[in-house]
Amino acid sequence: MTTAAHTADGLASPDIDHLHAHLPGAHADAAKAARDDGTNTVAMRALTFPATDAHPLSGHWFEPQHRATHAVAVIAPATGVPQRYYHAFARWLAHRGMSVLCFDYRGMGGQHPAQGRTGMREWVRHDLSGALQAADARTRPHGRKLPLLWVGHSLGGNGLPMVDGLDRIDAAVTIGSQLGYWKLWPRGWHRTVTRVFFGRWVPLCVRLTGRLPGWALGGGEALPGAAAMDWSRWGMSPGYFRDDPACAGWYQPHRFRGHMHMWSIEDDNTFGPADAVNGLAACFGESSGQVERLHLHPKDVGQRSVGHFGVFRKTGAARIWPLLMQHIEMKVPQLRTP
Repeated sequence: MTTAAHTADGLASPDIDHLHAHLPGAHADAAKAARDDGTNTVAMRALTFPATDAHPLSGHWFEPQHRATHAVAVIAPATGVPQRYYHAFARWLAHRGMSVLCFDYRGMGGQHPAQGRTGMREWVRHDLSGALQAADARTRPHGRKLPLLWVGHSLGGNGLPMVDGLDRIDAAVTIGSQLGYWKLWPRGWHRTVTRVFFGRWVPLCVRLTGRLPGWALGGGEALPGAAAMDWSRWGMSPGYFRDDPACAGWYQPHRFRGHMHMWSIEDDNTFGPADAVNGLAACFGESSGQVERLHLHPKDVGQRSVGHFGVFRKTGAARIWPLLMQHIEMKVPQLRTP
């Protein structure tokens, strides 16, 4: 495992402002993506596909119109963030010749909650695994195998050790994905707030409202009560999901055989501090794949702040998105646009 990181004390992340500022307009962005500004180079198609426990999930495919697909990608969302937040990035990847799957976890993005339990356990095991299966099915057009790229934001990478079929992923890029144990946050204010959030705030909100409202999370969509309580228990446990008996047998990071870049962001001490990202990277220490730790400083990409949510804003299209892809393409050349 190699590490490339700046080591400076970060400031409080402005993530919440970013999320509030850009989610409301994402509906318009999705509509614009469908129109493609008249150039008609990317097709956007809605679909429903099954999780591995057969629960239906809602998603969209973004596909190049006038060129052959040379790779398939999955964009796995963060906790409380609807898929539409990633549509601009999906569209950008499709312009480069990829077929890209975006999706919502069960009970999120306007979907009705499942009958019975809608927990984070189900998200990281069944929903992520179902998305991987749907994408893997698209990697074999005309009998040939296309490379499969996984892009995980926060929970979308956090849950990778629990995903069934990791050996099918050729390349992975995670952004702010962490092992969420509260003691991995920086000492002082951030660690105290994280401990109170998992240990007191989440259980209180669920007890009073039956869920974790978006405002109580700091932005985004409300979480189902079961998902919020899974998150709370994991966040208070040193092994995070490894300490959950209900997840026994799911944790198999050693099955990953591809190349993974795990990014932390300098001004993301609220949700994905570097030590917590290191904790997730350590989960893959016995994998036969190659895992590299990378760290992004806003000034390196000409921005004053990036935070937990800034990577997928449209302002990232000029420098951040090409940077992510250039790094992973150097390790997995099959991803390069022909």
